[in-house]
Amino acid sequence: MDIEEHHTGFDGKYWQVHKFGGTSVADASCFTKVARIIEEQIGIDHDNIINHDVNAQQNAASTSTIDTNLAVIVSAMGGKPKVTDLLLKSVSAAASRNEQEVNESLQFIQEKHNACLEALFG
Repeated sequence: MDIEEHHTGFDGKYWQVHKFGGTSVADASCFTKVARIIEEQIGIDHDNIINHDVNAQQNAASTSTIDTNLAVIVSAMGGKPKVTDLLLKSVSAAASRNEQEVNESLQFIQEKHNACLEALFG
C-alpha cells in the first residue's frame, strides 16, 4: 500500500513520504509499478526515457520537486510466503537452535530476492 504524507522538514521544505511493503513489493512486476509511481511523483516521463529525450526529462524533474523532498521506504516483500513471516520463523527457529529451519527460511528469502533482482536487472 502506498501511503503518502507531507511533512515540513529540513530547510522548511516539505517531505513527501511513500511507504511500500507486502503485496506492493511482492515481485519484480510490483517493484516496476512502484518505480513508475515514484517517477510520476518526481516528474519523470518514462516515454521520454525510452526515447532518450534527456532535455525533457531534466526540465520536468527540475520543476516538479523544487520545494519538496521525496523519501521512499520499502519494507519486506510480500507474496506467499511473506518475507516477514519467514524472518519471524527463522528467529523462532534460531531461538530453538534449529539450524536447518533457520537456513531453509533464510535461503528461501535470498532466492526470492535474487529472482526479483534477476527479473529487474537481468
